[in-house]
Parts: sequence; structure tokens; C-alpha cells
Amino acid sequence: MRGVEYNDSMSHSGAPGSGDPGTARCSADGPLDAGRSAVEAVECDSARFVNLTHSSGGVQPTYLVLTASDAESTQLTLTDVLSMPELQNAVAYFGSDTDSVRVRTQPSRRAALREHVDALADRDPAPAFAFGGRRFELSVVVG
Repeated sequence: MRGVEYNDSMSHSGAPGSGDPGTARCSADGPLDAGRSAVEAVECDSARFVNLTHSSGGVQPTYLVLTASDAESTQLTLTDVLSMPELQNAVAYFGSDTDSVRVRTQPSRRAALREHVDALADRDPAPAFAFGGRRFELSVVVG
């Protein structure tokens, strides 16, 4: 989320809810409370962008993407969610009017994130996850 400008339109790296790490354009609804672990959090229309890291020094960052879903889901426990800061932040910023959350993290977290999401998916063949009364899909994307 480097270079975020709070004006009539905003660009963010990565279109939430897609595997495309290109630039997404949306109206600037303004910043959100970044909380304790986030460097920055911004809301754009029905998407939220959370940055857990500063600039990656030219290395492509890793994103955990949470996208709202109506599909059959596997119920996650509080331990499942709290065990990964990226997932914890994605769920925390997944508000009632939010369709997707994109959490940017260190590139070195990519393997651990993929393993965690894969392990959650291996417990049940359902295509989505559920927590706090909301259903969503998870993916790990390289930006």
C-alpha cells in the first residue's frame, strides 16, 4: 500500500478477491484504525487493504486474500484464526459491508501462510471457511 493517496480515487496493489496482483482503483472511503499489528489499513468501497509490513525492498510482497463466499464452509476455531497474524487481521477487518480483505505481509511468510491455509482446507473438502457467522474463501497471492 505504498503511495496511498486519500483523494477521490485510490490505487492499491492487488485487486481483492482475485489472484491478480495488479492495481485496483476505487473511491477513497478513508483510512481505518490500523490497530496494534497493522502498519496501515484502508477501506475502498467494499474492500479493505491491511498492511502488516513496511516496504519489502523490491521483493514482491505476499498477500493473504479473504473473499466473502456463500459456498459450503468449514468452521474455523479461535485457535485456527489466532495462530496466524495475517488470518487474524483478515478476519478482524472483515466487516459486515466488506466483500474482501487483502493483508500484505513479509515475503518470507509465504510458505507458512500457504501451509496454514492448506492445512485448514485439508480438514474438510468444503470450498470456503466460516468464522464469526461469516463465510469466506482464503488464498495466498504473491504481489
